[in-house]
Amino acid sequence: MQELAVLASRTLTTQRQFAAIADNVANVNTHGFRKLEMNFREVISRPGGKPTASYVADRALLISQADGVHESTGNPLDVALSGNGFFAINVNGITQYTRRGQFALANDGTLVTPEGNPVLDNAGAPIQFPAETRNIKIAADGTIGTEQGQLARLGVFQFSPEDQKLLQRAGASAFIPQLGATAVPADFAVPGAPQLRQGYLEASNVNAVQEMVDMETVSRAYQQSLTMARSLEELEQRAIRNLSGNN
Repeated sequence: MQELAVLASRTLTTQRQFAAIADNVANVNTHGFRKLEMNFREVISRPGGKPTASYVADRALLISQADGVHESTGNPLDVALSGNGFFAINVNGITQYTRRGQFALANDGTLVTPEGNPVLDNAGAPIQFPAETRNIKIAADGTIGTEQGQLARLGVFQFSPEDQKLLQRAGASAFIPQLGATAVPADFAVPGAPQLRQGYLEASNVNAVQEMVDMETVSRAYQQSLTMARSLEELEQRAIRNLSGNN
């Protein structure tokens, strides 16, 4: 029955939407987390050129590019990012991109993430601090200065709107580009360039209240689809029994 196919498409879509919302809620306190959003499309069945049914399907899971709130930490190695951009880190030889600017100094002076992964500069190289470095200053354009002078520029990289759709999650707050998506160093001289803020961390851009409302709405829609599917199945079985009784 075509009605069952329509309900199946709606049920699968709501399942994926519920999973995305659950992931958002689970990471509401994860610094630099970007929420997932569904991109829906309508598919209309047109046998013989005439529309007979509308199917709901999800086109893709998209990463929200809305900024999270900046939270003050007072740590000079914490950096919040606003606008279009990502920090770059090296994870086992693979460059990943993240909004979580929570950094520290390793014993050898390398700037690293809490997991010990090197943070990269704007040329894609690890950032190394001299021994006993003090008074670290990070400017709005990522320039890192110490008492010895300018050291490096913290790497901030951007993706085109189309390439942003090709980012795949790597953990809660990092991404790996897929299918040829290209990261380009940010140009801080152009209007609207991203800005860095030392001593702050960017909070998750998830609105917990809105996500809970959406979860309730999606859960209700899912249950309605299941109820309607069961009703249609019962009607189909009753029709089969009636036909069998007439033979």
